[in-house]
Amino acid sequence: MIVELRQVGREFRRGTTVRALNEVDLDLAAGDYLAITGPSGAGKSTMLNILGLLDRPTSGEYLFDGVATSGLDDRRRSALRGASIGFVFQSFHLLPGRTVLQNVMLAFVYGRVPRAERIDRATEALDRVGLTHRTDFHPGTLSGGERQRVAIARAVCTGPRLLLADEPTGNLDQANAESVMQLFDELNADGLTLVVITHDIAIAERARRRVGISDGRLTEFAR
Repeated sequence: MIVELRQVGREFRRGTTVRALNEVDLDLAAGDYLAITGPSGAGKSTMLNILGLLDRPTSGEYLFDGVATSGLDDRRRSALRGASIGFVFQSFHLLPGRTVLQNVMLAFVYGRVPRAERIDRATEALDRVGLTHRTDFHPGTLSGGERQRVAIARAVCTGPRLLLADEPTGNLDQANAESVMQLFDELNADGLTLVVITHDIAIAERARRRVGISDGRLTEFAR
């Protein structure tokens, strides 16, 4: 298993205690494709932060590739996240003053990959998403779908085991959303493990597994 959540809880204290996740159990095997759906405030973002090692559970245990992450210090968590987890967000998070190629190469900023190898791997990732003809362009000259493809290339160029996507089509029209989701289908068919958080049931139904989250609890839907 790549992901094993065991009775994971996450509480926030804001005057009163808010329980964002409540005794969550979840297993993800290599090559899984999971969609997480639920209303605003249900705990989806908290799940993403836990899965992405951006936050720590208040209770329970998160094992990533068999490693109990609760015992890792911040440096080791950052190293594991940088080497094994990719992120795609609704808002792209591209730097307008840098080219497409330079934006993708930012994925290696904290690593020790030689520059020549960074260029090769970034170019290969852009080829994978069909954007080698845009390497010298700046994000402001691209369509929304192209910008999300750049963000996906940046997320996958490090060779992650797990890709987390948070509302990846939220800023896209229908045609561009379909193009991005086809790319996710292809990446998953190549063996990449995907978790997509979405409000869109049509997007969620493309995944091979779907869970709903409500009041911090998960319910898996039969397929």
